Amino acid sequence: MRRTRKLSRFETTTAVDRISEFPDSILVHILSLLRIEYAVRTQVLSKRWRFLWTFLPSLLFCYSAFDDDRGEGEDFRVARNTDFVNFVGKTLFASNCKLKKFEVDICYHPRFASNVDSWTRFAAGKGVEELDLQLCPDATDTEYEHELPQLLYDNSWFKELRFSHCSVIPKGNVAWYSLKKLSIGDVELSNDVIERILAGSPVLETLELHTCEGFSRLAVTNSCVKKLILRNCLDFLSDDKRLEISAPYLLSLEMSGYLGSNCRFTNISSLVDAVFNCEFRCKVEDRANGYERIQNIVVVFLASLLHVKNLTLGTWAIQVCICAVLSFMEAKGLSCPLLNCKCLTLDTDINKYVLPGIANVFKSTPNVEALIMTWSVSSSELYGIRSTMLLNYNEEQYWTSQKWTYKCLTLHLKNVTISNCLTKYNYDSNFFSFIQFLLRNARVLQKMVINTPSDARMKEYYFKVAKKLLSFPRSSPDATVIFW
Repeated sequence: MRRTRKLSRFETTTAVDRISEFPDSILVHILSLLRIEYAVRTQVLSKRWRFLWTFLPSLLFCYSAFDDDRGEGEDFRVARNTDFVNFVGKTLFASNCKLKKFEVDICYHPRFASNVDSWTRFAAGKGVEELDLQLCPDATDTEYEHELPQLLYDNSWFKELRFSHCSVIPKGNVAWYSLKKLSIGDVELSNDVIERILAGSPVLETLELHTCEGFSRLAVTNSCVKKLILRNCLDFLSDDKRLEISAPYLLSLEMSGYLGSNCRFTNISSLVDAVFNCEFRCKVEDRANGYERIQNIVVVFLASLLHVKNLTLGTWAIQVCICAVLSFMEAKGLSCPLLNCKCLTLDTDINKYVLPGIANVFKSTPNVEALIMTWSVSSSELYGIRSTMLLNYNEEQYWTSQKWTYKCLTLHLKNVTISNCLTKYNYDSNFFSFIQFLLRNARVLQKMVINTPSDARMKEYYFKVAKKLLSFPRSSPDATVIFW
């Protein structure tokens, strides 16, 4: 029999670098999965890797990821910020290919103005398609905003553009002829600037404005714009600021955050999807008048959503707007508007302050076929609702005491999806009584899906919850309850 010779302790096997044998395209793709500072470091591996990172089509720089906690004090912070700026500059200088995406998230200071300008010139020269400039101001200088270079307003390469904390002052016409997505945040915008942007973006599909002020009119007449996202776009404590929105071709509208009581829609007739998760607040010294103004705007807003097929309501809308406004209308002898949505999403916590609102939502949405519940934390202090008569009831018996026949439950509701609930509710009576109410009243229900987080430590708890829920009686013979 032939014996295998053992290697002596002085003999070694030769390691084979299989990864370096891959084509450049695959290696560049691998590098693209790394943070940029790690991708750059691969140049020391071998000659094969020395210049590969310079062909990355996407360059993403984030100061928060670049920073660390090794030092303290102002001098160290300034030094780290300067190091970051220098790193961005050197990396861009070495880039050897056309850029698809360029993103910079920096703790901005006026001393870096020339650096930011050179970065944007570089990106524009490389034909970048996605540009993202997040120039969050330095804590020591929060008033100065970087003015966007004029060359950025005339660029036919841009397909997606995002920027925040900038000064937007185009001196000529805007020419973003390929732009499809635009996101602007923490920027002062005039009516004229918005009109120029919309006029110069003929194929724009999605417009997002968050924490933007200075404009009172948003007329989206371009038939290509299908989605509008507004977040914190009107000071809720200002009575003199108004916002009028007209978007006849819009298909999707998302409103969240603070919104003043002087916002109104003149034309959103094509709307299909709507997310209403705003917070309206009133001045303490003028709550009575403030509440009435809020009620008026919400009534008008609901009337604008009668034709919407997919509707999402946040905690505030359910707890306050729907509950208080519809009750207010009933007290005035007015009929509640019936929403025609087929899919209803309720993004809320279930507690004593929300239950009447959910009931009123069910009353006003008789055609709902799909219900989605996504649990989120809510505040019971909103709107001063603690002092209202709406809370004079036993929450544990609320659903069993309901005598109203909800058309959506008896005639149409077929699918229910519940998410993010089981980590928060440890046998919460409101949660179980609500599920029991749905199963008992949804006569044509086909499927209820309860999404559970993949946590091995919670398996025993999930089993107990499932056992309890599966024991609830169901009015629909076809109803199945699935834990996913």
